[in-house]
Amino acid sequence: MSLLGIDHVNIDTSRPEETIDFYTEVLGLENRPEARPDIGSPGAWMYLGDQPVVHLNFHEETLALPDLEEFDIERPLDDRDLTTGAFNHVAFAGKDFEGMCNRLDAKGLQYKTVDMPTFKQIFVRDPNGVAVEINIRT
Repeated sequence: MSLLGIDHVNIDTSRPEETIDFYTEVLGLENRPEARPDIGSPGAWMYLGDQPVVHLNFHEETLALPDLEEFDIERPLDDRDLTTGAFNHVAFAGKDFEGMCNRLDAKGLQYKTVDMPTFKQIFVRDPNGVAVEINIRT
């Protein structure tokens, strides 16, 4: 047995419109309602090319959120709000560092950038508090 890669991440949300907007308008994924099978519960699949990489499950009750005002990836684990359990973040490969920062600025989103020797990173939270990392190779 061997793994081939990550298929998708699954996110519960009581903020469906905000969450779809974040993954489509901010990150550039595509919502294809016609491609999502009827699985008996409301939701959406966000596509990257032909792959639905983010699955959203819609819930009516309000889900607790971590404090979104401060996003410090270097805080010790015991100081972090673990609303999302032990799950820390999802990372995407990206391109156009300046363009992505401009898009985040235009949406008024708080984010953090990190310069690594061979790539740059952007860290941002989605409307549900899920941390998203974008790695842009230089």
